[in-house]
Amino acid sequence: MTPVAPVWLLDGKSGGGRGEHLTPFHISWLPLSIVDCSQFLGICALPGCKYKDIRRSLQRDVEELQSQAVQDVFVFCTRGELNKYRVPSLLEVYQQRGFTVHHMPFADGDAPELEQCCQILEELQVSLENNRRTVIHCYGGLGRSALIAACLLLRFSLTMTPNKAIEILREHRGGGAIQTVKQYNFLHEFRERYKAYQESREASTERCVSR
Repeated sequence: MTPVAPVWLLDGKSGGGRGEHLTPFHISWLPLSIVDCSQFLGICALPGCKYKDIRRSLQRDVEELQSQAVQDVFVFCTRGELNKYRVPSLLEVYQQRGFTVHHMPFADGDAPELEQCCQILEELQVSLENNRRTVIHCYGGLGRSALIAACLLLRFSLTMTPNKAIEILREHRGGGAIQTVKQYNFLHEFRERYKAYQESREASTERCVSR
């Protein structure tokens, strides 16, 4: 097993950001009480990102996650993105610091395949039901992360509408939440597609049992 470099060595020559202006790192805590769940879901941008005018310190961002008692982290960035944004060892650092990592990548600006989305939501639900302090993130915490959070709201509440979910996410993450037409359409079609997916799985299970 290849040893993981200490977090402060992964921040480059800046010594973890000392002496340079750092881009603020903020976790938005979405109260799931709006869908009758007692937990909060954290949403944030990519920790340690160094790209264009964004300069974050991985050491400080990970320490912030720890200071807010985060236990589970869901990462939607691809490995290629982690390299591009100069945090190639992020997943290993998370594990080194004791977080439970759920790496479930899909492309920036895109929506996941329905089966992958359902898998993400199932794992999120397990984490939340086990009272695990949980954070999700992509690159900016606006597109993919907001989409998954909105789908979670729809899954938890039959009365939640896609437009209301978008409104809630934009209140917490800003007007850029749910960024693309593909994400918008996926959310509006989610409940109907999710119902069909569940019915298909149940029918498949019944066929297997009856054999």
